[in-house]
Amino acid sequence: MSRILYLDAPTGLAGDMLFSALVEAGANIESISRSLRGLGLPPWRISLSMVQRGGLAAQLLDIEYSEERQHRHWPQIVAMIAGAGFGVRARELALAAFEQLARAEAAAHGCTMEEVHFHEVGAADSLLDICGVALAVEQLAIDAVYIGDLPLQRGYVDCAHGRLPLPAPATARLLDGYRLRDNGVEGEQITPTGAALLKALGARQEPPPPFVQLALGRGAGHKQLPQPNILRAVLGEVGGSAGYSADEVDVLETNIDDCGGELLAALWDRAFAAGALDISYTPCMMKKQRPAYALCVLAPPCCTEAVIAAIFAETTAIGLRIRRERRIVQPRRSVAVATAYGEIRVKLSGNNIAPEYDDCAAAAARHGVSVKQVYQAACAGLAAVGEEQ
Repeated sequence: MSRILYLDAPTGLAGDMLFSALVEAGANIESISRSLRGLGLPPWRISLSMVQRGGLAAQLLDIEYSEERQHRHWPQIVAMIAGAGFGVRARELALAAFEQLARAEAAAHGCTMEEVHFHEVGAADSLLDICGVALAVEQLAIDAVYIGDLPLQRGYVDCAHGRLPLPAPATARLLDGYRLRDNGVEGEQITPTGAALLKALGARQEPPPPFVQLALGRGAGHKQLPQPNILRAVLGEVGGSAGYSADEVDVLETNIDDCGGELLAALWDRAFAAGALDISYTPCMMKKQRPAYALCVLAPPCCTEAVIAAIFAETTAIGLRIRRERRIVQPRRSVAVATAYGEIRVKLSGNNIAPEYDDCAAAAARHGVSVKQVYQAACAGLAAVGEEQ
């Protein structure tokens, strides 16, 4: 199985539009913001808000930062990204986007890549946009990107080199090979950062393979246009079994031989409150023949840091092993079933039927019967409902 991203960009593409669309599609902005601090930029703040564009809602991303007077060169950008502590995929994607920009700017101005002065695209907001998109793509485990027709740009743009015809020189070169269509709108609709990200992502203008849609993200442009200025990003799964959904989880493991049962029990509630999906303790033997427990916790990537904090706070663990894994999940739903003991919720997933234990236990206590009796009554009630339907 693989994950794809399909981009619908009738009014163009900018780095902030793609960034905000990926966040709405599931990327965790808090985790990404923490990673972006590694760039060492002057103080900045990212904010997201829902806005209207042509009567449709979409998410707008704004970046506030201290004004900078320096113009960065390509080697400076490389050093900042390489030293930021990003994951391999995010680092490579961010560097590839800036390399595309450097090559396009060098060709447009007749100089070497090392001599290129990044003006607008070297500013903090462009660095944050490109690196934010790279981190989001890594987080969402996107394997391939597809995009529809792009708008043909007309008019002029004011930049550090003065007033230039559209598309801007670097953008014009970066759009080589892409199909363009006039949408009747004047002004810049594809920014250099947006075009560089398309190139770095290897975005293809061809029909994507059949896929199951997992999420939809909508990124708003800052300009009000005659038509909705919105980029739609569709996250999809290719090759999965029909009806199943797929996501990613972090697996946190450690072996503990010096922690009492009371402390391990205290971790249980705190870890689930922090967002853990599942927890298990397995008896094991450690060095010096000490009986111990192997702790395994599953957590969604957005909650991993909070779960780690809970483990270190509530146990004697001094280290953890972490890996990210894909998982397949059957669709599930809950129905309420009427029984002689009251209404009991029953979980349905594939061929599995499971009355909610808490409901069964509470009903059993009220009526002075065993939990098993309530459990069986719920299953029988569900079967009766099925026969009536």
